[in-house]
Amino acid sequence: MGNIIDYVNKFQYTFAEREFNDVDSLVLCQLSYLKMKQLIPGLEDGQEFISFKEVIRKENEEQVFADERYREDNQKLAAAIRKSRRFADMKVNYYIDILDREMEVQFSAVTYLLGEDAEKKPIYYIAYRGTDENLVGWKEDFTLAFSEPVVGQLYAARYMRKAASHIPEDFYMGGHSKGGNLAVFAAMSSSMTLQERILRVYSHDGPGFKPQVMERYEYERVADKVRKILPGSSMVGMLLERGDDYNVVKSSSHGLMQHNPYTWTADLEKGAFEPIEDLKNGAKLVDSAVTDWIISLDDEQVGRFSDVLFRLLAASETDNLIDFKADWKKSLSGILQELKEVDDSTKGEIEEILRELFEITGQMTKKEIQGRVLEGIQEMKEKFSRKKAIKMK
Repeated sequence: MGNIIDYVNKFQYTFAEREFNDVDSLVLCQLSYLKMKQLIPGLEDGQEFISFKEVIRKENEEQVFADERYREDNQKLAAAIRKSRRFADMKVNYYIDILDREMEVQFSAVTYLLGEDAEKKPIYYIAYRGTDENLVGWKEDFTLAFSEPVVGQLYAARYMRKAASHIPEDFYMGGHSKGGNLAVFAAMSSSMTLQERILRVYSHDGPGFKPQVMERYEYERVADKVRKILPGSSMVGMLLERGDDYNVVKSSSHGLMQHNPYTWTADLEKGAFEPIEDLKNGAKLVDSAVTDWIISLDDEQVGRFSDVLFRLLAASETDNLIDFKADWKKSLSGILQELKEVDDSTKGEIEEILRELFEITGQMTKKEIQGRVLEGIQEMKEKFSRKKAIKMK
């Protein structure tokens, strides 16, 4: 067993020898977090695919591995890619990277050409980046859960249409975190002709959608192509998730840290994630409560809550999580100062919104406890019945 770095190092089969799998998808989604602007041709450039090895050359490392959250692991993954028989000939194209603070959108995507399958067909994969270190992206994530649709989702749909028009074959697509949501949205909002070309859509711990969004874009048309993969304590991926059509995998970490792709455990011989039966009970309870809370809020409440929350974050005088962490005392001081300026009426409205969340959570906790008590009583009855039957014999 190991993580995606170990997988790339150890799983030395070409795609013609062993078909594309779930772990390959997460590897590609994680690579989409690399900062590759101006190193890869864009959608409008009309250039050929270039070698991924050229992108991650030593002279580009300072730019490519600028994301401090994953820097060390990303460097190890890139080093494994360089030596990998499976990924050695991988090529990339159609890179896009947008950060628009005014429009409150952080969007990035890239298209991979992996080589050929057993039938000599080229394998293409469209990957959408999840939320990076910029606070704009985190606000977009928040809005994404409440709104329908957000700018990033529209960008994702447009990107897929444009990229697919350049690709001569069917293709895979996916993303991690917000990237998974973008991939699913792009798929379900596209034409039926384009949907027929999609081989599979991967959402690696990506949040879901409000019911009205799924209905409006007829999610059922692509439902059988969507593969949602979650770690055992998923919270992000279970946002607005109502069904049980997902696959749960083992993680080497705990709680929210399981959202990190490098903690997901893979079987290095089989080329597959190590499965577990289901999400942890505690995670299910929290996820269900938050989903009910989100759906219960109207657009006006969401707007007020979002504006105040990110107004406070803006007061920290940072625009990314790296600077926020580097000088957290200054950041916190700015937030506390801004909090004093929030008027009593707005504070009361925010308290009311949060109170509803706590009430929903409390009700679900009560039901969970009642359910466990009833299960315990039933188990005791069954044990008593078995003992009584033995005595009668």
